[in-house]
Amino acid sequence: SDYNLDCMPPHGYIHVLSLTDNIAEFRNAVHKQKISGNIDTPEGGFDAMLQAAVCQSHIGWRKEAKRLLLVMTDQTSHLALDSKLAGIVIPHD
Repeated sequence: SDYNLDCMPPHGYIHVLSLTDNIAEFRNAVHKQKISGNIDTPEGGFDAMLQAAVCQSHIGWRKEAKRLLLVMTDQTSHLALDSKLAGIVIPHD
């Protein structure tokens, strides 16, 4: 890169903050984030959504809550089953 950035290493998912009503805590957590790379950015976002959906105790979902996760991106999508081209054939549990 031509930019001098302090980046985090690529990762699949890192839990930073559980759901909260504390706006200042949320804002502080967002401001502390560093840019990171991902080997395959579109799938990285979907992996984070999967983790947020299934890790109830870490995220802090209320038992009776409906869960809605929204992703907005300008990434292009992939073709169906192109993960098999990379040898990724075992689905998430």
